Amino acid sequence: MEFIKFSFLFLVLLGQAYAQARFSPKSCLDSSYKMTMIRKGPLFGLFKQEFILEKKSCIIHITHRKYLPKEWVIDVCREPVHIKVTSATGVDVAKKEAECLKNDNSRDTSDFCSQYFTMMDVIQDDGLIFAQGDRDNLYSDHGRTYCSYLLLKKYLNESIIFSRYTEVPDIFIEKSKAQPLPISPSTPAPEVQVKPEVQQTKVEDHQAVPKANF
Repeated sequence: MEFIKFSFLFLVLLGQAYAQARFSPKSCLDSSYKMTMIRKGPLFGLFKQEFILEKKSCIIHITHRKYLPKEWVIDVCREPVHIKVTSATGVDVAKKEAECLKNDNSRDTSDFCSQYFTMMDVIQDDGLIFAQGDRDNLYSDHGRTYCSYLLLKKYLNESIIFSRYTEVPDIFIEKSKAQPLPISPSTPAPEVQVKPEVQQTKVEDHQAVPKANF
C-alpha cells in the first residue's frame, strides 16, 4: 500500500515538473495539434476575426479570416524555402530569393517577404497576444502558437531546414548579426623609418657648427 502511494505521488510530481518545463526543439517539431481562436472583428464586431493554427509535425497550416479568408501552408522540413498561399485569387507559391530584412533594417519587397511579414504579423497580433496559457507549455494555446512561431522564424527567416530524423537546431536562439572585429590595443604602431639622406644631412649640419673656445 505504501508503495502504491509513493508511486502515485512520484507520478504527480513528475507530471508537474514536466508541465512547468519548457518544451524542447525536438518536441516542438514532432508535435501535432489544432487550435482555433475567434474574437470580435471590425465594424463593431459584426465580422468575426478567426485564427486557426493546425500543425502536423513539419507542416504548419495557418488560416486567418478578417474580411476574406487567407491561408498559409509551410513545410519546415522541405526545401527550397517557400510559402504556399491560398487566397480569393487561388493558390500561389512564394519562394525565397533574398533576405527579407536587409542590413540597414529595410524590408525586401518581394512576394515571399511580403507574405512572410503579413503572416508573422497575424501570428503575433491574433495568436501570441490573445492565446491563453503558458508560453512554454505545448498543451496550451499560447505554447502551441509560440512553438510554430519559432519554427517559422528559423525556416523562413534563417533558412534552416528541419528534419525529424536528425538533431533539431535550437529554435530559441536567434542568429546574431556579424560584428566588425575590434582593434586590439596591443597592436604596435607602425615604425617610421627615416630616409638615409635625411640622416646624413643632419650629421653634416652638426659637424659644420664650430666649437666655441673659452
